[in-house]
Amino acid sequence: MLRWWFTAFVVGCLMSPAALEAATVKISGDTPRQNITVTIEDAKVDAVLEDLRKRYGFEVSGLENATGGEALSTTMSGSLQNVIERLLRNWNHMIVRSPDSKSGIAKVMILNASYGAAPQPSPAARASGDPLTESLPPGA
Repeated sequence: MLRWWFTAFVVGCLMSPAALEAATVKISGDTPRQNITVTIEDAKVDAVLEDLRKRYGFEVSGLENATGGEALSTTMSGSLQNVIERLLRNWNHMIVRSPDSKSGIAKVMILNASYGAAPQPSPAARASGDPLTESLPPGA
């Protein structure tokens, strides 16, 4: 009996505090077209989207592309579409709206695994060293 307690104590001490903390996503609000609140604690985008999908019944594709990125801890309020847009602001995504669904959203598609990548400057902008020339029309 004493050996079991000792083993349990050692294993407990070796586990990191991060491993003991579980990610949580709390969703409140029954009018997703108007206002919901999503409270996120140490959860990644894919877990938040999965919980929103279960709650409001829309389809998600490309979820495997959203496994990267950092864990989030924040609270977001607004329409479901607004919350999803903010949640995916650094991901290449598309939201398909639906007038027939209660949530107003039929599907969320995460297009690829490019998280937060800025567009590459044009060859002219790289050559000039001026990042502003990238946005100017040719000959300007």
